[in-house]
Amino acid sequence: MKKMIITFCLGIFFLIPLSVTHALDFGTNVLVQATDKQLLKMKLDDEALTIFLIDTSGNMQNKDKQTTIDLINRFAVESEQARIAVIAYDNDSQVLVAPTTDSTVILEKLSTLESSGESNLTAGLKTAEELIKQSQNQKANIFIIADNAPTAGDMLKKGTYTSKDSHSYKYANAADEYAQQLKKSKVSIRTLIYLARVAKSTQAQTQRFFENIQNDGFFDISQNDHLDFLFERQRTNETLLTGQFDYGVRYGHRDAQTQFHYSDDYFKAASDAYQNKALPYNPSLATMSLNLELAAWASPTQNDYLFKSDNAKKLLGKLGFNHFEANDGFKFRPTKDSIGAIAAEKKLTVDEEDYTLIALAIRGGGYEAEWASNVTLGTSGQHQGFHKASQDVLKFLDNYIKTHHIKGKIKLWLTGYSRGGATANLLAGELNSGRKLPQVELAPSDLYAFCFEPPAGTLASFDPRNKKNDNIINIVNLNDVVTKVAPDTKNFEFTRYGKDILLPTGELVGESQYSLLRDRMLRELEKIESLDDYIVDNFKWKKLSLNVNLSNKSIKFSVNDNNQNHILTEYLEKVIGTFTAEELLNRNYYVQNHQESVRGLIAAFLADSNDKAVVSVIELIKIIVDLKTTSVGELITRPLQQKLGQALGLDDITRELNSSALELFGDFILKHPNLTLTLFENLKIVGAAHQPEICLAWLRSQDKNYTDPLPILQNRSRSVVVEEKKTYYKTNVIIEGLAFGKILGGGVTQEFDKAELYAIPFENGQFDGWYKDGTLISKELECDYTVTEESTLVARFSAIEESANEK
Repeated sequence: MKKMIITFCLGIFFLIPLSVTHALDFGTNVLVQATDKQLLKMKLDDEALTIFLIDTSGNMQNKDKQTTIDLINRFAVESEQARIAVIAYDNDSQVLVAPTTDSTVILEKLSTLESSGESNLTAGLKTAEELIKQSQNQKANIFIIADNAPTAGDMLKKGTYTSKDSHSYKYANAADEYAQQLKKSKVSIRTLIYLARVAKSTQAQTQRFFENIQNDGFFDISQNDHLDFLFERQRTNETLLTGQFDYGVRYGHRDAQTQFHYSDDYFKAASDAYQNKALPYNPSLATMSLNLELAAWASPTQNDYLFKSDNAKKLLGKLGFNHFEANDGFKFRPTKDSIGAIAAEKKLTVDEEDYTLIALAIRGGGYEAEWASNVTLGTSGQHQGFHKASQDVLKFLDNYIKTHHIKGKIKLWLTGYSRGGATANLLAGELNSGRKLPQVELAPSDLYAFCFEPPAGTLASFDPRNKKNDNIINIVNLNDVVTKVAPDTKNFEFTRYGKDILLPTGELVGESQYSLLRDRMLRELEKIESLDDYIVDNFKWKKLSLNVNLSNKSIKFSVNDNNQNHILTEYLEKVIGTFTAEELLNRNYYVQNHQESVRGLIAAFLADSNDKAVVSVIELIKIIVDLKTTSVGELITRPLQQKLGQALGLDDITRELNSSALELFGDFILKHPNLTLTLFENLKIVGAAHQPEICLAWLRSQDKNYTDPLPILQNRSRSVVVEEKKTYYKTNVIIEGLAFGKILGGGVTQEFDKAELYAIPFENGQFDGWYKDGTLISKELECDYTVTEESTLVARFSAIEESANEK
């Protein structure tokens, strides 16, 4: 129920919501050291061969065998077609998987893994050396995965180990000598050991042995979940880091995880360098910006607010950023007007100029009661809630710069999603308008602002489309209700700074092109840990129908598809425009009459983590009918408010809320049952359009790091087409014979659209017809009246003849 109401309130109240020679230095990054995972960093090139040398001796447990398979498979997938071979060793050794880049083949071969015999590591190393020679490339990585030191094979009496160390010391000496020879030939060796499986009496000696034979890392993998891969690739003029990151969406009992690709070189080009190319931004930087933003969502699996920002901390640590900080808004439970943000910095040199690159991400998910700030419009100027949030983040940025003594030239990497996107948009707009940061120099070309699915928060009077704001990129999905708020309708007219880049729809690019682009997006979506399918294109308009049973004088409600174009963005514009024109009227009226009530309602839903039972719109309409409320236009009665509150799961707190919000909600259902019905029947679809995984999949489908992109064809003209504001007229309905029936429908309707009216006789009444200026226009219970002006209709009810005769 909660998800339904969130979407309704956000939609209706307009503020809804991836050769190796030497490993990278592991010990220099404080952020990485602070994490609870072991980070395995390595360089990759297209020529290097990676060999997994697996101990399959008889003491390997089934659990370890499966963990080994999972680890190798994860490496194969995450390393993206690295050349991999697998060698198994027990009494002897064999090539289990010949060098391949196909992760499917690797997984298939690993499924045949069996364990028996002793542990002959020297034989495995000899087989690995043969594979390296056959590949005619001296660059190679060897990963030794074992749960014990050697117990068989070649023997060497004199060496590093003696009988005091172990009764198997001769085997250890032979393996150690062979490993040292391989290391001299520029082979990288890493040892991954199930140390917890080793007898406590020999754990120290086992660890010593495997630490001695490696030259790029020893890892205890008793718990595979604590090993994280980070790959460095050299491309032409670019160094690329690739790995996995956790982000703030719950996936089962953990945070979701997906892949990132990052390069400092993204920031070598000015933020406006792509203005004359296929897209006005670097697609790879856009994808990475959304990755960072998702990592900056509050972790749903962390109960302590001090650790809610850990996903961002870990990701930025992998990227080489230092001095991570989360603001106070992240460290405590969110309030109605708080805002969460994180920052970190690293040094860059571009064209012999020194810069500090500051990453600043604004929390765009998991912000609980902060939703109340989304509906805080204020009476004038920029959106009050978003503006306050932007000022709070700017103060955090000021303090961050001062605390860490950052001076000179900086580059600012700014990102946000949803509410965070609107906040980032206003923050970037203010910086472009001359707002200075302390003790640093920020040029417009060094501001990289990415706002994903952002509501609107500024006004045309702030000159938001000026060329100076071209460094602000708004990624907008027209099917996402969040991007349509705050409304741009008459008396509100909110907009965004910078460029709106529209994600593809059939209406924008044509159905043929959209089908090709969507297929690529869906392939990326399959690789992201999303719990839902792509259902946005399944939207359908719905219509309420009255089924009359003449024998027992009963009326039942049914739901049917409405016969019109099933385009989600058009529906959203209509429902938002209608509600704004009818209920909100203007900013002064909204603030004075409804803002605090709506803030309280939103905060009440979002601050409580318990889902409520889902109630259908038919049930809500029945509540209205059963209570026999008075005619349209009158205030919703207190009993109806309480009934609605109970249906919406608010029975314990309705008395604490101003009745205004529930009046708005109930009144809109009463006047516009089909707009409301369409929302409720498509609720999952409307909500799915705001899923961050969909936005991320679209971006990945346009990023060469993930796929071979197809161009998105869009009109990128700077000219802004100013649409004429739509005209709305009110259809007043007078009921004659209130004792015998009631109506649904009426209220305001866009010019030339149909006001959908329903007459509902009571058991003792009959419907005589719809009249205008005394003339009968329809005797049907359902009447679609074309609106061209403000007008008044009469709905006539009377006692049924049987009742009259009985009297």
